Amino acid sequence: MNPFRVWNRFWFGPISARPLGAFRIVFGLLCLANLAFMSFELDYWFTNTGLLQGTEAREVAGALRFSPLQWVDDPLTVRLFFGATAVVVVLFTVGWHTRIMGVLLYLTLLSIHHRNIVTNCGVDTLVLIMAFYAMLSPCGAAFSLDARRAARKRGTLAEPLIVPWAQRLIQLHLSLIYFDTAVLKCNGGTWLGGTALHFVLSNTEVGRSQLMWLVEYPLVINLLTYIALAVEFGLAVFLWFRPTRVWMALAGLGLHAGVLFTVNVPIFGEVMTACYLVFLAPDELNSLIRCLNPRSWFRRRSETGAPLAKVPGRVDSPSGLAGRHQFDPALNRIRAAIGTGEDHLED
Repeated sequence: MNPFRVWNRFWFGPISARPLGAFRIVFGLLCLANLAFMSFELDYWFTNTGLLQGTEAREVAGALRFSPLQWVDDPLTVRLFFGATAVVVVLFTVGWHTRIMGVLLYLTLLSIHHRNIVTNCGVDTLVLIMAFYAMLSPCGAAFSLDARRAARKRGTLAEPLIVPWAQRLIQLHLSLIYFDTAVLKCNGGTWLGGTALHFVLSNTEVGRSQLMWLVEYPLVINLLTYIALAVEFGLAVFLWFRPTRVWMALAGLGLHAGVLFTVNVPIFGEVMTACYLVFLAPDELNSLIRCLNPRSWFRRRSETGAPLAKVPGRVDSPSGLAGRHQFDPALNRIRAAIGTGEDHLED
């Protein structure tokens, strides 16, 4: 096995664009939710009548963290800026001129991030990082208005392929977050001692009270602490492998669901689990979509249709790859039937 060939295939070998397109949609919806959360106290955090007044926002941010909101911060202008950002997020989510909207999304989120760095936390940083990777990636090559327009222009049903280097960055960064978090937790005594969850539940500043009753059961606290640490180590590794991917993703969903009920940190767990989508193979994504589609819950297996056979096709322009596509070979038979006036097709 040639290591250079493996390296090149990992970063630049063509893959399906559909998982990245699904991630774009979910991530766009989460960005909208994040803007909605920030809008509740917009004046206090982002205007001249709130926490940082006058030149304080520029002084705290420093010369290298520029934001137009540091110079124009009256309530009306800030509201217009947030409204324009919401429009950009919507257009990015539906995939209308996705490349341009991706750049605008990152720049507008960065401007909001730099306006008030005093209260920024891991959620804001994570959203900004994933917006940066989305800007670099061809995330509009599937499940988008751009892809639909390209398919109409091409005249064939094709599954777009993309060069995955930007998608690989999302995958590697997610694994690094889990691994680094787990390693840092092992440097202290509470996680290895099995008591960390007790202090999390007792934190009155950011904690929630739904699971406070667990502190009365030390063995349960010990077990859950070790499970959380093991899941974080596992997520850093086993999302990469198909046999363990589904089970590890389910464990990650359980982990972040537990965090949601114990710590008041909205959006963070949702963005982390949305990144699981970029690890999926096309057939795994199809299975997930069928599971989430209520219309498929009561259908018999034969009604869902057999997997489509694949043959080489062309590459559409949004993918930016001079390679191959895949489409349903039955399409040619349908067109031939229509062109010759046949009433039916033989299997």
